[in-house]
Amino acid sequence: MSSNIRAVSAGKSQTLALLGSGDVLGWGGAGSGRYKPGYVDICSAPGSDSKPVYVGSSLRFNRVSAGYGVSLGVSNQQELFVWGWNPIGIGGDQPSSEIPNSIAGVTAPEFVAAGQSIFAAIDQAGSLYTWGFNVDRALGRATEQLNALPGVVKGLPVMKAVALGDHFMIALSGDGEVFSFGSNAAGQLGLGHLTNAETPTVVQVAASLSSIAVGATHVLALGKQGELYGWGSNQYGQLGHQHRRHDSQPILIAMPERITEIAAGTHFSMALAASGSVYAWGWNGYGQLGLNDTQPRSSPTKVLGLAGIQSIAAGEMHALAIGKRVLYGWGSNEAGQIGRAARQQLTPAPFWGNGQSAYE
Repeated sequence: MSSNIRAVSAGKSQTLALLGSGDVLGWGGAGSGRYKPGYVDICSAPGSDSKPVYVGSSLRFNRVSAGYGVSLGVSNQQELFVWGWNPIGIGGDQPSSEIPNSIAGVTAPEFVAAGQSIFAAIDQAGSLYTWGFNVDRALGRATEQLNALPGVVKGLPVMKAVALGDHFMIALSGDGEVFSFGSNAAGQLGLGHLTNAETPTVVQVAASLSSIAVGATHVLALGKQGELYGWGSNQYGQLGHQHRRHDSQPILIAMPERITEIAAGTHFSMALAASGSVYAWGWNGYGQLGLNDTQPRSSPTKVLGLAGIQSIAAGEMHALAIGKRVLYGWGSNEAGQIGRAARQQLTPAPFWGNGQSAYE
């Protein structure tokens, strides 16, 4: 079995690592695969157990997404699965279980995104499916169901990716166009106003985009030339400046290097540079910026102790980075989502890699 880490995803209090073999390892609370029956707090997990477990031992995945205590995965057979704390069967009748349960209604999924009571998937043809709680029309489609089953969002071109915030979604087309819909109280839809949008609306960005990332109420978008844009809430400086509380239209974020990957957590932002360096800014109450303190930053700041990083991820209050055959984590560790690190890890700490099995 290959122990090479292909991708990572960070959620409410869980971490998922997708290995080259298709196996998925999970650390932390609900949605990690190791959540114990009988718990009712999605922030809780056995504090003494910092080891990961294999998620769905007989399954192999090619995509995973960690959300607010609930995780999604696409198997190698292009089946959609859900696991975690899902007592009301968000989007269907799946029970709360750390054993993955299949979800019907999405044909040949290739991309998935798990949020806080809202979910999305993109199929092989590029159609966008959404499901869950349609608060503030966060699903972008006409449905009278509060707790809706998966359905296609109409009027979109071939889609590439989707990212989820608090009752809103940002979707990226194959041509680099970005669409937004749902809640807009902080300008997080990027439309130049603070009015909610019931259906997908094009965000005017002065570049063709390659990727998107979404926090609670802010958005990052990466241009194909490595330039970085942001919009939405700037309460903690997560848009890289301290001039305004929010920006309802995309602004260019000044970066010291060309950026190749982005990630957004709850009110904080991260960027991976072409050099392998990592930058972080915004809210830092749990040390999730990795800067050895808990003070916010309003400009991108290099995270020390990291080099040659290949990929990054941001959860609610913790952050992850993939190095060469090693996984780093920092920020909140109250549920053991970054292994044996401190409960509040202020600097990056390696917590898995170099050929380890899940049971070492």
